[in-house]
Amino acid sequence: MKRHVIQIAAALLLLAILPAGLLGAGLSLPACYQDSYYAQLPELYRRLTHSPGKRLILVGGSNVAFGVDTGLLERTLAQYGYEYTVCPFGLYAAVGAGAMLELSQGQLREGDVVVLAVEPTDETLSDYFGASAFWKCAEEAPELLLGVSPAHQAALAGNYVGFLQERASICRSGEFPAAGGVYAKSSFDGDGNLSFYRAGNVMALGWDTGAPVDLGAVSISPEFAGQVNGYCRAAEARGAEVYLSFSPVNRSALEGDEQEGASAYFRACLDAFRCPVISDPNRYILDSGWFYDSNFHLNSAGAAVRTRLLAEDLLAQWGCYQALDLPQPDMPEPVPQEAAEAEDSGCFLFSPIDEAGSGYLVSGLTQAGMEQASLTVPASFAGRPVVGVEPRALEGGSALEELRLPESIESLPDGVFSGCPRLTRLVLEHTGRLCRITERTFDGAPQVKCYVPTAAYPLYRDGDGCETNPWAALLERIFRY
Repeated sequence: MKRHVIQIAAALLLLAILPAGLLGAGLSLPACYQDSYYAQLPELYRRLTHSPGKRLILVGGSNVAFGVDTGLLERTLAQYGYEYTVCPFGLYAAVGAGAMLELSQGQLREGDVVVLAVEPTDETLSDYFGASAFWKCAEEAPELLLGVSPAHQAALAGNYVGFLQERASICRSGEFPAAGGVYAKSSFDGDGNLSFYRAGNVMALGWDTGAPVDLGAVSISPEFAGQVNGYCRAAEARGAEVYLSFSPVNRSALEGDEQEGASAYFRACLDAFRCPVISDPNRYILDSGWFYDSNFHLNSAGAAVRTRLLAEDLLAQWGCYQALDLPQPDMPEPVPQEAAEAEDSGCFLFSPIDEAGSGYLVSGLTQAGMEQASLTVPASFAGRPVVGVEPRALEGGSALEELRLPESIESLPDGVFSGCPRLTRLVLEHTGRLCRITERTFDGAPQVKCYVPTAAYPLYRDGDGCETNPWAALLERIFRY
């Protein structure tokens, strides 16, 4: 009871005290995120709020934005007599799936159908709430603040000063969040569909090597399960239905036995959620050629494939088992990646990332490498991409002062720089995607400063729209070149 009273009091502070003081400071600053990926959430919310008639609401994370062609889904269902306005309501894992449930629950009405499809990770299937990311979404949409729970309003109140400081820093720097590429508001059309053309797979090995997926080990938190089940009860009371489907998963990213993992994940969902499961997770495990820039994001052809799968599942749930007359797109070729070997190749040791030798990790330094003050990791070795660095690979680099990493490096492990006492300059050449780091990547190396391309700096500050951004905690160590 005491905790509930505190949450209510905090919510009232958000709505009363902040407008009287700190919100005034916020209003004096120009908008920073109006052109960014964050700004699409208010548009999705308004479409959900104002769409007439029966709606098919797709709730989840960024797999919804990257993985469903809303127009194709509407037309396909209409051919079989099911008229729905498709409302995509999945955008950004860093906000938290719980917030998407809260925002949509208040808008449910009779005849609606909700399909829940969340990425299979421990974080997305938990009660995680990203207050900082949510403030960026709500910068010019205060109605979002009223759509979340008192507990989340309390978290927003506690985060507001930090959000103001971040906006002030952006204004001083003049480097506003990027308004181009797939992670921009302009990448969506008026129906909430991600219209940015994604030609093919842009990942070096076809999958994000820094984020393997073990379906058999995925944990669904009791708190999240409780929220979903409460959502289902609220939907039923309003005459709406809730179904469970699945996020697409890159087959190349799977760890362990594919069928055993999918079966274990399916059983976990059945045990946790009290709503009909309309999909088979095995059907949503797709080859890497259908993916774009993560293990859950589909390219444009892949989105058409997933849309067909979802349409088939919905029609089967409604008793319509006719084969769909939809053309199957060809799997696109991977987007070519430059992978030149650097002059410093002889300074590094390499280990294959898999038995097939499809790519390499930096595993150590040669004697020549240990003597160098400046090194550049090659983008390729033996004709294959170099995609990462092993945890102890830089031990012995006592002379190293500067290290340059190509964009092919997808992740850096815990404490990778702790064996380099003189390293002060880490130069990242990444412009389109972030290099994945952990909260402990820079453990033991507080002296390292990171230099990133000026044009890509907003990515490092704000993330790439699909994951929580560990770089945000390191802003004081990031410099532009």
